[in-house]
Amino acid sequence: MPNESPHLVIEGLTRDGKVFRPSDWAERLIETASTYGADRRVQRTHHPGPERRRRQIDFLQVQIIGGRKYLVVDLRLREANPAAYAFVMEFVENNRLRWCEPQEP
Repeated sequence: MPNESPHLVIEGLTRDGKVFRPSDWAERLIETASTYGADRRVQRTHHPGPERRRRQIDFLQVQIIGGRKYLVVDLRLREANPAAYAFVMEFVENNRLRWCEPQEP
């Protein structure tokens, strides 16, 4: 993920401090978010064939910090695929996940 764009950091903990399950929540969220948006089947990037959804996945990255899982959302996703961004944010709100305000790298 490029370092020059702002990002949102979502922690794998709920607001009441419980570890969010299943343990692969971030990977599942990325896979599902990659199916959103009208451009999901259009080849506008260098990712042909089965990699056609890579464009949206590039905006979402799993990171393990201190043994805890985080999802880092490149905020360019908001413009590139508003439906995927809305899905991610709705997931965060519905599951009461902790997140940090947008950060400049």
